[in-house]
Amino acid sequence: FAGAAVATTLGTGFFPFGPGTVGSLVAAVLFLFTPQGLRVPLLPVILLLAWAGCEAGRRLWGEDPSRVTIDEVAGCWISCLAAPSDWGLWGTAAAFLLFRVFDIAKPWPVSALDRMKSGLGILLDDVAAGVLSVAVLLILDKVI
Repeated sequence: FAGAAVATTLGTGFFPFGPGTVGSLVAAVLFLFTPQGLRVPLLPVILLLAWAGCEAGRRLWGEDPSRVTIDEVAGCWISCLAAPSDWGLWGTAAAFLLFRVFDIAKPWPVSALDRMKSGLGILLDDVAAGVLSVAVLLILDKVI
């Protein structure tokens, strides 16, 4: 039961449409309510929980099931870490949207990592989508 709860981000994976978007939205909201000094230190904890949740979800429901949303939490959290603070709420919204675009479109290297057949592979494609979002946010912050 605990593995399923982690894998589905406390049930968001059972949302009838867009469970990955719902899981990502949970991450963005939690990020906003997390004190700034805890956001980076929480990342390793989130990544370890996500890896464990992805492994549990894979054992329960097969390869990369849509109900596993803890990987979106990790990827979106990474993206949100790069949200320019002077953008306020818009920065977190931009991080969320960019993460979803990269997670859904799956450009390289996201697509390559998505083909890995393991719990780690389930997680790493979302981490890559988060990292691509970070790159875009950093560029946008310099340009805008």
